Amino acid sequence: MQHDDASLVILVLNGDTDAFGRLYDKYARLIRAICYGTTGDVGQAQDLAQEVFLRAYQKLPGLKSPDRFAPWLVAMAKNVCREYCRKQARDRHILVGLEPEEKPQQQPRQQDQRLDALNIAIEQLPEKEKLALRTYYLQDQDINAAMKIMGMSRSSFYRLLERARKNVEMLMDQEIRKVDRDIQEG
Repeated sequence: MQHDDASLVILVLNGDTDAFGRLYDKYARLIRAICYGTTGDVGQAQDLAQEVFLRAYQKLPGLKSPDRFAPWLVAMAKNVCREYCRKQARDRHILVGLEPEEKPQQQPRQQDQRLDALNIAIEQLPEKEKLALRTYYLQDQDINAAMKIMGMSRSSFYRLLERARKNVEMLMDQEIRKVDRDIQEG
């Protein structure tokens, strides 16, 4: 049986924990992408996404409009990411150039040049354009769902999405040319 967000929220509030699992499945990729945009680290992004969903579950009774679950969740993800950035800025080890003793080793990135260029390009976009791309493409939902998450009209969302795609294309071309120049010089 297919449920919209509001129905799933109401089910969760009535004790159906499986309904929250369906909400998680529906939005986990988007939330991880938002968190990855902040951290640049897949493992850390996953940890932050888990924090977002934990908070969402705990604060769900305070959600005034169950049909606004997606924008509420996205706002919560942005807040968790801001908190992460503030915490990183206060880390004394970082301020004095020392590494924390128990910092896990990061896996070397083994991605091709175009994927690296795409990630760099997306991160250079304004926040609203990044969110539009992630909402529409990563959520793999129809335009109506993406518009609802963004809180925009159809024409405004299409204009934003088109602008984001053009900017990504331009930024990717610049990044690839830069990498090609570095290879030729180096």
